[in-house]
Amino acid sequence: MLTAADVERIAAGLIAARERVLHPRPTAQVLAALSELVARWLRPESPWRHRAEAELPAASGFSPAMVRYGLPLMLEPLRGDAIGRLLDAELGTGDRASGPPLLLHVLAGNLPGLAAIPVALSLAVKSAVMVKAGSGDRVFPTLFIESLAAVDPELAQCAAALYWPGGRLDLEAAAFHAADVVIASGNDATIADIARRVPGRLIGHGHRISFAAITRDALRDAEIVAAQLADDVALWDQLGCLSPQLAYVERGGEITVEQFADMLGRALDRLADELPLHQLSRAEQATLQRFRQEAEWRSVRGEEVTLFASPSDVRWTVVYDAAPAFVPTPLNRTIWVKPLDALSELTTILAPVRPYLEAAGIAAPASRRNELETLLTHAGVHRVCPLGQMQRPDLSWRQGGRPRVAEWIVGR
Repeated sequence: MLTAADVERIAAGLIAARERVLHPRPTAQVLAALSELVARWLRPESPWRHRAEAELPAASGFSPAMVRYGLPLMLEPLRGDAIGRLLDAELGTGDRASGPPLLLHVLAGNLPGLAAIPVALSLAVKSAVMVKAGSGDRVFPTLFIESLAAVDPELAQCAAALYWPGGRLDLEAAAFHAADVVIASGNDATIADIARRVPGRLIGHGHRISFAAITRDALRDAEIVAAQLADDVALWDQLGCLSPQLAYVERGGEITVEQFADMLGRALDRLADELPLHQLSRAEQATLQRFRQEAEWRSVRGEEVTLFASPSDVRWTVVYDAAPAFVPTPLNRTIWVKPLDALSELTTILAPVRPYLEAAGIAAPASRRNELETLLTHAGVHRVCPLGQMQRPDLSWRQGGRPRVAEWIVGR
């Protein structure tokens, strides 16, 4: 069990290692070590990857198939010279400005593998890094830093992964006081609570929600579009901020929007065996059942609502709903499919939820993409990408519209 004194000692050791190892080292050497680390993880024969695939299912609750499929996608954005290109874009070329002595990343822990990017980027800006792991992923952060020690033992001395259960205010106080900047992810209540207790700088990433926008023209290839959207929904069981919870579809295509909803359900059903849903708690199952029952009652009351759902369990749920309101789902592979006469209506629909928008996956012909991207960006969406790519962002993605690393450095 950690004590506050332990946290203070670890933080002091990280800062000392940063001065000894990171501060004098050329950025190019740091980037080379990080590139080699990621390359080793992405090799199919990687022992570190094999350990992660063996340990993460029990630790995170995700199925072994999901971990095998999704973990490389978490690491892919760091491949090659991606970090260097990001630093050039945000900090300028040359031997870039150094970050503060110690960065503390408080991870949400909803997805395994999330620690790779903050650890790598912190070291890339020559900051020591402490990661406070979330309860849903206590394995990967430590494993990633252990693997760094195999590539560059000195560099690994500048990184540490810690875990403590919620409510340990003494440990959090020690970490918050030691760090120059705290970068925290979680729901809005968590971020507000942390903000009250961080004496220095806090960069908070709170609740966000994503959706899909599909033109009538795209329904000429409805099977392909449904498969792409199903992959975006199924990956990590919608527990990430880039997972779509709604799909707005234009009327007037080669099939009706309701028929598309049925097609999406069948695509999700195929993925249910290939990428099984994580083991749901009783509370999660009850929430999904209530979601389905509410859809059925609305249909009985005469509303234009149709439920498409896995018949013998709650592995996936699609609800066709003619009401255009932007409403989240209970996650765990549940999605609204909502018809619109024109996607231009999204300007009004999205206005009330603008502060919470993150990503939009689009299916549209080339002639309409620029127009749709402009509309969505003006509506407050920070990432617009093709369907099937929503949870595969590169490092240029600015979560919440904020830079990846420039904000960590005072004066940037």
